[in-house]
Amino acid sequence: MPSRPYEGRRASSETTQFNHNILATAPIPSKDGLGRTPPPLPLRGGSPSVLSGREGSTFTRRGEGVSSPPPAELELFAHHCRMFYFSSGSPDDSSAEFISKTLAKLPPAHRAAYTRVQSRLRSQAHLHHLRVRVSSFHALMSSTAANGSLSVPARSELTGTRGKAERLERLRSFIHTWHASSAGPLEPFFRGLWSVLRVQSRGPPSAGGAGPKRAVWEVDDAVFLESGGPEFMHEAVTIIKGVLGFEDQPLTTPPKLRRVSTLPRGDPTNRARTFSDPFTDRPKPSAAATAQAQRERKPSARGPAPQPPPSRRRPAAPVSPLDSPIRDNEPEDRELLLPHGQGSPLSRLSAESTDDEELNEDDVAAEEADLNRPRFRLWVFPAHIDDEEAERLMGLFPASVYRGRSGKNMDARFPLTRPGRALKDLELGTGFDSPWQTITVDDVQVQVPKIEAEDEAGVIRSGTGRIWIGAEDRQPGWPGGGWFRFKRWWRRLFGRG
Repeated sequence: MPSRPYEGRRASSETTQFNHNILATAPIPSKDGLGRTPPPLPLRGGSPSVLSGREGSTFTRRGEGVSSPPPAELELFAHHCRMFYFSSGSPDDSSAEFISKTLAKLPPAHRAAYTRVQSRLRSQAHLHHLRVRVSSFHALMSSTAANGSLSVPARSELTGTRGKAERLERLRSFIHTWHASSAGPLEPFFRGLWSVLRVQSRGPPSAGGAGPKRAVWEVDDAVFLESGGPEFMHEAVTIIKGVLGFEDQPLTTPPKLRRVSTLPRGDPTNRARTFSDPFTDRPKPSAAATAQAQRERKPSARGPAPQPPPSRRRPAAPVSPLDSPIRDNEPEDRELLLPHGQGSPLSRLSAESTDDEELNEDDVAAEEADLNRPRFRLWVFPAHIDDEEAERLMGLFPASVYRGRSGKNMDARFPLTRPGRALKDLELGTGFDSPWQTITVDDVQVQVPKIEAEDEAGVIRSGTGRIWIGAEDRQPGWPGGGWFRFKRWWRRLFGRG
């Protein structure tokens, strides 16, 4: 029986031929009555239309969607953002102008990508500068010794005339430089320092002073970090600890800092030294290795060896400005920043590194919150400064420091401590509740007053921080000379002391 032809295929071919004939004989649209020609239909094939050439247009090739910004231009924008935000000094004007012009002429479809890059680098730069300030402060505290900023003759006689004269002159210069007016963020710091000198120069506890004990001043580290910039931080620590001789004791452990890498990942300039470095001595090969190399260099009948395939590694030197973004002035090895090496407690500041890992927004926010957490430190009054010198140093401060808004002079004195709640607890039989709490930091136990029991512990607040009478003793001769004590008694007799 003869096979019948496939009807479906023949019908399909006939239909296709019929449609082609219809399209071939279809009339071409002509001009309308007004002389206008209708626009052509957009092509659905492989070649793009006229509208598809616009940046950010949805009329692109089939399946492409909205176009993305060129990677080279986006990297150039990120490079200028690093130049502007990570700069330790004054921002680069050329980078700021480039960022402004780039954002102004962006198409709407590319604005989101550029804004995300700018926001990410801005937050990383803010955290980077915070890390630098915190690490610089702890390095300064570790490298500055009590009385270490004085000259050698002054250190040899702290209670002598030369030591007192140098402390007086250095403190006068510091106050003249940084206390320009009564207003400003530095006012609480100067008022607190004046209050410490005031209570230490008052004499025995019956007169509102600390007597033979050394006053303790509890201050947040943020006062040095945030009040007046890096220069004030350096000079304030130098004056308080290096010149006057205050001893410090932190109440919290140092934060764990993560170093911010301002380079993009995979940058060749952030590599370790190899043996191709001209400043590194190449190790001498052994005798066995030399003999093996000579055997390999002998010619063979097979001809010369083929050339090795080209390396896929990036060149060591940057080939364009995009490959060499701004770098920190800090050394790559963070141990070089630490003055005492591995044995220093500052080594805990750099226990973690994120040079090879990306931090998400949650990690950045958590670390920034930890760095901004209050970290208090105890400053113990120097034992070698007597009441007479403390009163002389107190006289260097301008009147705006100890004068209130009403025009009256404010005073600082320790109150007479009373049993208060402790005696009441004993009477009620509920047990003795001490107003002091013990804090252990680096195997060192420190007694600090509880906030709810400051009145019982004799704590005063003046300027910034808290002040109370410590447990350490002063050196003999702390009341000062006989003539000074007589003048002080005479002033108190007439209500002027």
